[in-house]
Amino acid sequence: MSEHHGQDPLGRLRRAGIPVDQMLEPQRQVLASLTEEEVEMLISLRHRLDEATPDVVAHSEWAGGVVW
Repeated sequence: MSEHHGQDPLGRLRRAGIPVDQMLEPQRQVLASLTEEEVEMLISLRHRLDEATPDVVAHSEWAGGVVW
């Protein structure tokens, strides 16, 4: 089992840099119901996108809106 098993999905996503607090409540409810595997996949995808995107674009409002 993962060391993060049982933790709050929103907290884990927030700590990974996914701006869950900027999302609408219905979107946060969906994220809060994610499985452990889904949370891990989103965090992994976030890290991969950050690595593939120049810093200026990675922190723009547009880039965040595409995935999150």
